[in-house]
Amino acid sequence: MKSNFVSTPEGTKYHYLEAGSESGPLIICLHGLGGSTDTFTSLVPRLPDSYRIILIDFPGFGQSPPPTERPTVARYVGDLDHVIKSLRKADGDQVILMGHSLGTAIALHFAAQNPSTVAGLILLGAARSASHIPAVRERMSNMAASTRQNGIQWAAELASQSNFAPADKRTVDAALRAEVAKAVGASHVEAYALTCEMMVDESHKDPEYANITCPTVLVAGDVDVISPIERSTGLAKLIGSKTCWVEAVMSGHQPILEDVDGVAGAVGRLLREI
Repeated sequence: MKSNFVSTPEGTKYHYLEAGSESGPLIICLHGLGGSTDTFTSLVPRLPDSYRIILIDFPGFGQSPPPTERPTVARYVGDLDHVIKSLRKADGDQVILMGHSLGTAIALHFAAQNPSTVAGLILLGAARSASHIPAVRERMSNMAASTRQNGIQWAAELASQSNFAPADKRTVDAALRAEVAKAVGASHVEAYALTCEMMVDESHKDPEYANITCPTVLVAGDVDVISPIERSTGLAKLIGSKTCWVEAVMSGHQPILEDVDGVAGAVGRLLREI
């Protein structure tokens, strides 16, 4: 895959990888907290090579420099708008957005604000605003504080446990836990903490889901304790698209790592609806 950078007018620098056809429709992939372009690399060979596939690193993750100011969901949505405009071949060209966890929140906001731009949504382990839930705000704020105090390896160890099913529900390959720990461990410590806080900041509200009109698939891990399948089924009822459904795969919060075949199948069905 080709590696490149794009800068926003505000000076935020985004690293991205590109695969597939340069002239094909855009599929833009947005990772979750502690992820990077690596989140999607095992899925890329299973996507049709007729598409132009873009994997993006959020600031402070992968090869993107850390943010120079406190990030917000609104800022990242605005950055995505600039990235799309800089990458698409012509004004009016539609894009397909694929997000994991944090990336789904950015994708949902963008699709609600720009329904004519988005041809399809693929949402893995969907995220919603929790700024109105005191217990979640406290948990994410504590996670940010502990990451700053104890270092990114503390967050990496936590993610290697929380991203997978409890031991009494499913046996998880130690290599998969190690892969998540390695990904989170490569994150910029302050960027990780700031992103935890961003997701529960009072400025982060749910978008107008009814504005979303494109075909949408929500891929939910059957034993995901971070984004339970009930969250996806609830979102499916709020999204305005007439073509919106939930697909369960055999995973916790890392569906591509644990069930890439299931994810690829869901993506293929979504692409056929466009």
